[in-house]
Amino acid sequence: MAQYSSPNHGVESQPAQKAPNRSGRAPGLAETYNHFFYYRIARTPEDIAAAHRLRYEVYCEETGFLPKEEHPDGLERDEHDTHAVQSVLFYRPLNLPAGTVRVVRPIADAKGCALPARLAAPELDNLPERILPRGGTGEISRFSIHAGFRKRQNDGLYAAVHDPRAGGGDPRRILPHMTLGLMTSILEISLETDLTHLCAIIDPALLRMLRMLGLHFEAVGPLVEFHGPRQPVFAPIKQLVDGVERDFPEVHAVITANGRLQVHGHHAAA
Repeated sequence: MAQYSSPNHGVESQPAQKAPNRSGRAPGLAETYNHFFYYRIARTPEDIAAAHRLRYEVYCEETGFLPKEEHPDGLERDEHDTHAVQSVLFYRPLNLPAGTVRVVRPIADAKGCALPARLAAPELDNLPERILPRGGTGEISRFSIHAGFRKRQNDGLYAAVHDPRAGGGDPRRILPHMTLGLMTSILEISLETDLTHLCAIIDPALLRMLRMLGLHFEAVGPLVEFHGPRQPVFAPIKQLVDGVERDFPEVHAVITANGRLQVHGHHAAA
């Protein structure tokens, strides 16, 4: 069974801003992330509302994926929120919400385990139990970054990214720290709720970004229509974390909160 070392206690559980680096050494990826961002699992009414408000701004106002008139209070919600856990990523210097994501927990005896991805993608839902266990697979959903943090002309919904293995440029500028922060919160939620696998119906642009960072999800079947063309994917959590540790140790340091989040046990192989 997956385990984790300690629950998230908000800001106090993540490193605070450090004094400016005067050694001449370029800050590492984790150091830069911790200087600018932190996340909280949304447990308070204030943080839950912040997640729903940001979802409304991205999915209703910016992209038009969801109709505004169905959310007159400016808070985007759906029926899956009743069995989901959300997180909110904050921009530390101004303490502003910058992104949000949720992990939808499975209802094992429901159709498609009550996961939107399994309901929309039969090829995903038909995977055998040893590959994608019904009771142990959660879904990454409503992965959102506020438009104010996507300033460059070529930024999409998830900001631009370059392959960190290609060299050239300052990695602090080209690596998507906010995406990694949200992935860290996904890992913490997954461990806290005893999930062993993750699935999603994912924007191909986000899938490419995650793969470039060493986070390898397995594609299943063709693209499906779900707020635009989306690729059904899944990954055993331990395999996901072990792969990024092998390929990109700096990315691994961020998504495991410098080793605080540890995945143990055996997981089914893809």
